[in-house]
Amino acid sequence: MKVGYLGPRGSFTYSAATNFFDDSVLFPYESLTALLEEQRKGTLDYCVVPIENTIEGSVLPTLDLIFQTLPTIQAEIVLPIQQQLMVHPAHADSWQETELICSHQQALAQSQVFLMNHFPTVNIEQMGSTAQGAQKVADHPDKRYAAIGSRDAAEQFGLTIVQENIQSIGENETRFWVLGGIPVEGNLIQGKNKATVLFDLAADHPGALYQCLAIFASEKINLTKIESRTQKTKLGEYFFIIDLETPEAGKLQKVLQQFKEQNFTVTLIGNYPTYIPNVRKS
Repeated sequence: MKVGYLGPRGSFTYSAATNFFDDSVLFPYESLTALLEEQRKGTLDYCVVPIENTIEGSVLPTLDLIFQTLPTIQAEIVLPIQQQLMVHPAHADSWQETELICSHQQALAQSQVFLMNHFPTVNIEQMGSTAQGAQKVADHPDKRYAAIGSRDAAEQFGLTIVQENIQSIGENETRFWVLGGIPVEGNLIQGKNKATVLFDLAADHPGALYQCLAIFASEKINLTKIESRTQKTKLGEYFFIIDLETPEAGKLQKVLQQFKEQNFTVTLIGNYPTYIPNVRKS
């Protein structure tokens, strides 16, 4: 088995992946594009990607790439996210003099209140992952650089945490999807089953979206999320992604058939278990 994740080691995606898979099968990728392309080509059996955060909402590059590649979701992992400010040990006593902060755009956004209060004029550099930011700090011990990321990243790259839990809210969590061709079970406690569908409106006319949502309402199916994204074709053309609590056997297929009968383009991209964060089976 070969499992890809947004790396390097120490990223939050790495933490999600190691909660679900054995470390020996994990392989890091520097970008979501490269990761999902390798999974699409069959080089990877599975890949782990971030999909939504409590503070910043959906990870939009992931949504857009999933719409293009149409992988299958096999599981969802929810991970508590605590952001740490870390520096090279040589600068631990003078971290307030930091000249550059490096991290992934999501981590920077989740920590924006802290950054505005402590580093309103410091330069920010967006990295491909939080671990890449930590790696840059470690590679430049002569520079007054700082990174924002996980405790694992600080340990991985030998950095010192100088400010703990700097995310804007305490109950900060990120959803991750395990994408792959066949079902896989993680060594975690399972929660509810969910399903995810993508759809386009049959035509742009008043009530088109209502017509779609009415199908779910008539079958008493609970939607947990709905979001629109541009199809990147021309202005005004969107696709919708819907997460829902998986209904009893047969009802989901009945709903999908109703979509098709009304000329909606609909794709089921996963009917999968969710996993309780950081709670392993005894």
